[in-house]
Amino acid sequence: METTTKALVLGLGSIGQRHARLLSERSDVEVSLCDISEALRHQAADALVKPPAAVYSLFADALQAQPDIAFVCVPNHLHVPMALQAVQHGTDVLVEKPVSDSLEKARELVTAAEAANRFLQVGYMLRYDEGLITMKAIIDKGEIGNLVGGRAMIGTYVTLLNAKGSDRIDHPNSLVVDYTHELDFISWFFGEVKDIMAMQTRMGDLDLKPHPNIFQIGLKFNSGAVVQVHMDYIQFPQRRIFEVYGDRGTLCYDFMTGEIRHFTVQRAHEWTNKNVLPVTDRWDDLFRKEHESVLMRRSEGLTPFVSGADGLRALEIAEWVIRVAR
Repeated sequence: METTTKALVLGLGSIGQRHARLLSERSDVEVSLCDISEALRHQAADALVKPPAAVYSLFADALQAQPDIAFVCVPNHLHVPMALQAVQHGTDVLVEKPVSDSLEKARELVTAAEAANRFLQVGYMLRYDEGLITMKAIIDKGEIGNLVGGRAMIGTYVTLLNAKGSDRIDHPNSLVVDYTHELDFISWFFGEVKDIMAMQTRMGDLDLKPHPNIFQIGLKFNSGAVVQVHMDYIQFPQRRIFEVYGDRGTLCYDFMTGEIRHFTVQRAHEWTNKNVLPVTDRWDDLFRKEHESVLMRRSEGLTPFVSGADGLRALEIAEWVIRVAR
């Protein structure tokens, strides 16, 4: 007999609406919605595959319905206060990235979830990207030897164009906080960061221009490997690339095309996914994989694939970058 999970989606901006819509596709999930905005509540409910179990304007009322898991998709500064309330109410949590706007508050949430024995996952859904998973498998087999360095680049003016609110414009350093995705998956590949170099600037004749809108980062890891990271809110259309260098070969991945190129000392290999979905559909698929992992792991008592500790690590690197760049 199929068990139904009562999922509450808290915060119905673009990410919250995506979570709600995709969760509503599942026969084993009952979706409830919560947001203070009546317009967003109606918009999210209309996009669901099946009607919501309930719709709330107040979080306290939503918690009284005893959800099994809350998907916390509110603005960053509200992540911890609302996730804490859920944890203290006996509810498991997926909190969107970054885990918080403050390392101190993030530590409080992770500690509280552990003490309450609550499942806590951070929403770094790129961990489910087939390109990254394929690269990691190649590396784990030793096919490019010892990792010596890498390069990651994200250029994404479209993020500003698609945003439903003005948080990224209003808050300094939103770029590096927004794209802690890169800091998370780079750490997944390379381990613990030992040292950081960073520069920032604000440039370009653009209508939307957060401060700063360019970061250039150098990360040195405990292994000795060094990785360059470029982030900007300027390039359009979006570009996203990750390269990993070993002493026996190199891997290059283009997120936008799904292409992985694999070079070794002996020869070059190249894979192009002939069935690459349009980027929007692929994005949906990442969230579906995240949902499947979260629901399976919490039901079987397993640790989250992307833990609170992982979220802390990415946020710690981001805060370090901001201090050094400043």
